[in-house]
Formats: sequence, structure tokens, C-alpha cells
Amino acid sequence: MNDRKSYQFGTMFKKQPFKISRVPIDSRPQGTRWGGKPVNGVSRKFSEYEVKEIICGGELERIRELSRFFYRTNSRYRMNIDYLASLPMYETVVTPIFETSGKGSKTQIIKAFYNACTFVEALDIKNTFTRITREWLKSGVYFGILQERAGKKVITDLPIRYCRTRYKDFNNLNILELNLRYFIDRYSDE
Repeated sequence: MNDRKSYQFGTMFKKQPFKISRVPIDSRPQGTRWGGKPVNGVSRKFSEYEVKEIICGGELERIRELSRFFYRTNSRYRMNIDYLASLPMYETVVTPIFETSGKGSKTQIIKAFYNACTFVEALDIKNTFTRITREWLKSGVYFGILQERAGKKVITDLPIRYCRTRYKDFNNLNILELNLRYFIDRYSDE
């Protein structure tokens, strides 16, 4: 059931007018906040009618575009998302698990524990997860993959348009599906 269709706009906060953006995009250099080309594909204004239509329509791609637009142009929206993204305290605890079978010496256990601590420290969990949470709040979903680059573990963002998850594996983890059309669209010679 879509509750957005039955929502009555303007029923709350009647004293304040509905504003789309505080600074017109036309007055910014090349249509972006800091100048240059827009990297997230949002380079136009939305009318109040379009905003209502997008919210009531429920098309995910248009809602994401609207959210990115508001994040880029509306300071209150940006502050709320940044606040919610930085609210969780991403603390880590590495707990060694000792097997009673007697396999492995004390030095092997210490080395494995040290490697786990180094991995967690190199991942920079506080900053990385804050960034991931921010992207999740802006887009409604986040897809990423853990990779090793130059000897360091990093989480690489994957394009939302080409990813989805429908199934789970035997450990109840989501299986990521990547549409291979991404490589055709991104790396074609046209």
C-alpha cells in the first residue's frame, strides 16, 4: 500500500512556505554547488508540482535524484542526513576465538589476532561507515564490495542502477547481483 498517494501536502507547517532551494542553480557556476560538472547526474531544478508528483509516484530512480538534489542544494536536508549518518558510534571489538582441539601455537594465535586488528584499523571503520551510511540515507540503498588496493583494504561503491539483491546464501547473507550492462554503458567506444 502506498501511503504517499493519500498524503495531503500543506497540512502541517502552514506558516512556512514550501521552498525547493535557497540559492538558484542558475547563479552557480556550471550548475553545481562548487563549480565543475555534476558527478551525481542532478543538474536541474524541480518545481513544487514535480516534487509532489515524484513523492506520490514512488519511482525509485526519480526519488533518488530528488534526494541528491536536496542534499546538494538544501542546507537543512544536508545537515539532517549528515547528523543521522554520524550518529552511530562505530566502535570495533576483536575477540579471539580459541579452539580446544589444541591446533595452533600461541604465536600463531597472536599473529592471527594482530592481523585481524590491523585489518580493522586499516579499514578506517568510523569514517568509512559514516560515508556509507550517508550514501544509504541519500539513496535508500547502498551497494559496495570489499577490495584490496595497494595492500590496503577498501570498500568500493558500486553503481545503484546496476545492482540488486534478491536471494540469500546458506549463511543468510544477501547475494549481490551486478548487471553486466554496466561495463557496456561505462566502457563502450561510442
